[in-house]
Amino acid sequence: MTKKRNLVDLMFGLKEKREWHEIETRAKLLPLDYYKDFQEMKKYIWATGVSKWDNAVFIFNSLLDLLEETSADGRKVTDITGPDVASFLDGFIDEKSWEDKQREILNNKIEKLE
Repeated sequence: MTKKRNLVDLMFGLKEKREWHEIETRAKLLPLDYYKDFQEMKKYIWATGVSKWDNAVFIFNSLLDLLEETSADGRKVTDITGPDVASFLDGFIDEKSWEDKQREILNNKIEKLE
């Protein structure tokens, strides 16, 4: 029987898997509501196209720092992020998404043709 492999198993080596396991373990220590928020934020971060592992580790660890502090203070996540959580997360992500890169390429080509 073949073991189901997740994204981290397919994309990364042993060092990266250890780092990811530490992030996931740390997230599971959050109170349930904050953990659920982290899970949703994690989906958004991966969907935006973070392509460098070092950036991803920094983003997730920084996010966990904020969530741990927020939960310890008894505040809501939106007290820190504001109502637009996606925009807040975009501030962590310094990489352009695939779509942004394609838009830039197209706009540059058209500009050169004019």
